[in-house]
Amino acid sequence: MDRKEYLSSIWKPYPAMPSGVIVAGRIYDLVREDGSLALTLHRDQQTHKVKFDNAPEHSEFLDFGDLVAVVSVNELVLLAPQLAPLPKRSYDKELFLKWNSYLDHLRGFFKFNNFVELRTPGLVVCPGTEPALDVFSTELKVGSRKEKLFLPTSPELHLKKALALGAEKIFEIAPCYRNGEVTERHQPEFLMLEWYRAYDNLAAIKKDAIGLVTYLSKSLKVPGPRQVISYSVAELFKIYCNFNLTPQTTLAELKALAEKLGVDVRSAESIDDYFFLIFMDKIESQLPPEDLIFVEKYPPYQAALARLTEDGWGDRFEFYWKGLELANAFHELNDPKIQRQRSEEDLQKKRASGKEEIRLDEEFFQSLEAGLPPSGGIALGVERLFMCLFDVKNIKDLRLFPSV
Repeated sequence: MDRKEYLSSIWKPYPAMPSGVIVAGRIYDLVREDGSLALTLHRDQQTHKVKFDNAPEHSEFLDFGDLVAVVSVNELVLLAPQLAPLPKRSYDKELFLKWNSYLDHLRGFFKFNNFVELRTPGLVVCPGTEPALDVFSTELKVGSRKEKLFLPTSPELHLKKALALGAEKIFEIAPCYRNGEVTERHQPEFLMLEWYRAYDNLAAIKKDAIGLVTYLSKSLKVPGPRQVISYSVAELFKIYCNFNLTPQTTLAELKALAEKLGVDVRSAESIDDYFFLIFMDKIESQLPPEDLIFVEKYPPYQAALARLTEDGWGDRFEFYWKGLELANAFHELNDPKIQRQRSEEDLQKKRASGKEEIRLDEEFFQSLEAGLPPSGGIALGVERLFMCLFDVKNIKDLRLFPSV
C-alpha cells in the first residue's frame, strides 16, 4: 500500500482536533530509523521535537508538510495531509505583534487627546479628485438601479462632511485604494490615518504630528527622529537648486530650471509635473533621513484642498522621516466656490491624461455650502510610519497577503 491508497482507503479524512493532544503542528523534519520515528513539528513559529521508539501505526505514510497531532507516546493522528505546496508567503508572528501594538498605541494617542474615531464608507460616489491618482471602480446593483461607485483613495471628503455636521476632533484609520502604484513604499491597498480639528488651524495639526511620532517612539521603545526641522518649499528650492521660487513662478521658468539642473522631465505635461520632478530629483532625495522634516507653503497650483496664505502660498505641509513622505496636511479650504472650481480643474486634468472619469460628490459641496468651520486636517500613511519606526524597507513585508 502506498500513501495515495492509505489516504483514500484507510485515513479518516480531516478529523476534528483530538482531545488530550500533547503537541500538534506541521512536519518540518522526519527521520525513520530501526522502527523508530523522530519528528520535528512547527507551530506558532516554534519548533517541537517528538520521538517514538516504536513508530505509530500508518506513520510510514506521513510526509513533510503534513499536519499531525501527537495524542500519546504511541498514537499519532494525521490531521491534514499536505497535498500541494504552501503559497510562497510567510507569517512573521513577531512582526505582526509589533504591528498590533503599533495600531493600539496609534488609536490610544488620539483617544487620550479626546478625538472621536469615525468610520466612513468603503464604496463612494467620488474617490477623490487628485489628477495623478488612478482609481478602482465598481457598480452597485439594487433591483433595476445601477450606480457607478469607487473604492476611496482617501476618507477625506466624508470626514469633512462630519465636520460640517458638528464633529470637531475626529480621526479614522481607513483602508484606501490607489490603482497603478506598486513599489517598495506603495501598495494598491493601504491604511490611511486622517485626523481633523474643526475651529482650528494647521499649527495645531503640526503639533499633533510631532506629538504622535514622539509618543510612538517612546511607547514602542524605538529610536525617534534626531530633531524636528521645518522648511518652506521656497527655502528648499533656494538651498538645493539655487532658485528663487515664488507663487508667480511660471511653467517656462520651471522648465528652464529643470534643463539647467539636468532633471529628466520627458514625462512632464503640466506645471505640477515639472515642480514634482524637480522636487523629487533634487530636493526630496537630499533631505536628512535622521530628522523629522516639515515642508511647508507650497506653490498655489499645489494647494489641492488647502486654502492660500495671504502671500499666495498653499497653506499645507508634508513631513518626511527616513527618506519617506509620511503625511500631507492642509489648512482646509472651506470656500465652496473655490473648492468646486479646483475640483473641476482636477477633473479636466484627469480627462486630459486619459484617466477614468469620475464625478463630484455633491453632498460634499452641499456640506461646504451649509458651512464648514475653519479646520486643519492631515492624511498619514499608517504602514509608512511603521516602516520608519521599525526600519522596515518594503511595505509588502507588513502585509501577509500583499496585492502584488
